[in-house]
Amino acid sequence: MADPVILPSGQTYERACLQACAELAFLPPGMGSLSDAMIPNSALKAAIGTWCVRSGRPTPATPSGVAVREAVLRAMPMGAAAKSVRTTTRRAALASSSNSSYSSPASTSSYTSSSEMVPVEEDEVGVKEATTMNKEVEVAAVDPLEDVVVAKVMDAEEEEDVVLAIAGLREATRESAERRRALCTPRMLAALRRVLLIPRHASARVDATAALVNLTLEPANKVRIVRAGAVPPLVEVLRSNTSPAEAREHAAGALFGLALSDDNRAAIGVLGAVPPLLELLTSAAHPLPARRDAGMALYHLSLAAVNQSKIARFPGAPKALLAVASSAAERTPIRRLSLMVICNVAACNEGRAALMDAGAVTAVTSILSHDDAVAELDEWCVAAMYAMSRGSLRFRGLARAAGADAALRRVAGMECAGAGAAPGVVRRDMARKTLRAMRSEADGDAAADLTGSSLECGDGDDCAGSIVSDGLMSFRRRQRELDSSSCGNTAEF
Repeated sequence: MADPVILPSGQTYERACLQACAELAFLPPGMGSLSDAMIPNSALKAAIGTWCVRSGRPTPATPSGVAVREAVLRAMPMGAAAKSVRTTTRRAALASSSNSSYSSPASTSSYTSSSEMVPVEEDEVGVKEATTMNKEVEVAAVDPLEDVVVAKVMDAEEEEDVVLAIAGLREATRESAERRRALCTPRMLAALRRVLLIPRHASARVDATAALVNLTLEPANKVRIVRAGAVPPLVEVLRSNTSPAEAREHAAGALFGLALSDDNRAAIGVLGAVPPLLELLTSAAHPLPARRDAGMALYHLSLAAVNQSKIARFPGAPKALLAVASSAAERTPIRRLSLMVICNVAACNEGRAALMDAGAVTAVTSILSHDDAVAELDEWCVAAMYAMSRGSLRFRGLARAAGADAALRRVAGMECAGAGAAPGVVRRDMARKTLRAMRSEADGDAAADLTGSSLECGDGDDCAGSIVSDGLMSFRRRQRELDSSSCGNTAEF
């Protein structure tokens, strides 16, 4: 790729190919509309350049328009390709007959021939029939409130009219799942985006962000909201010092709801949500609910490998997370969320190095040794130690210097019985494997225990981008139960 760009869906394409798709009126996989934002994928472009230098190959050149067009036409289904060629050919003919300066690329392509053109009358009849059918479906599906809200946001002269319209939308999104699905349309999302971005609509932002939170409650809406471009306005609300505290809380809640979808995590990270969420979680100046939602959003975003690296590289992020996790003055739920994010970041080599540079081994050992009153943090401390120990010779020396063996032996020797025994068994097994890593038992069976499933991947990294191997599979399962109960994205606002 000469100029890779990433779509809101998280997929990456060559920019020239997407431009050819737009000319051919063809939507490639992952593109919600031809107006989707194309964000330069600088990391991939740099990686391609580095590989070319190391292998002695020339860097990719931007492909010619003809070559890109032919490649796109070959990739399109036969029926779609023929229809696209007919459409562009007809446009070129109409432009020529009306002495327009517009010339379609189809007019010079080898794909245009007289046999592919259709009578104008036949084409117009088909368009009229399709338009009629679309209008009938649209009339049946459109919620009456949609037209009211869109009209007020776009045309109202008085700000009070916009405030009342968005407040009514917020109430409507609390009614039922069917209403939330019906109201999650491109027009409505565009109106909400406008309210969040235009300064004169600031008084309606609290209700607008709350309405978005409610819309994210429906799984069918999550990807649709991201593809409609709602993430950048939410990020702007988080970043702006003028945003009301309640609006920032709802914005964090909306990003949490969107991050629950695997398909959204990479796109949300690319669109800049990680830094403001980190600031919200690690700053004690913000209200507890906002910090909790920011922490849950970060936890789910950090399940994606690309976001683990973003958090590891963000200046001061590992130290800030460790400071929150180690602070006895912090609420236990916030400390636990920080440890959960730390566990995910430690799943990649870059994250392990950044955490150990920030003193994570000493900090986590201190929590594990001296925080007996907060036993529920033990499992996440052990998980963090286990994640940092995997494939890291540096961990061994740091853990010995911090005196981690005593704390880990305490966990490894715990008796696990009763109904809640399974999490205790997982925690005990992770502590034992971490102890083996400290004792240099890195040969034979111990090596397999030390690295977990990374040997199957071949490069020391987790296949799935998070620590879900070995006993941690049930560990994640327990966390999913926690998400669906007290920390789940289920509350309406």
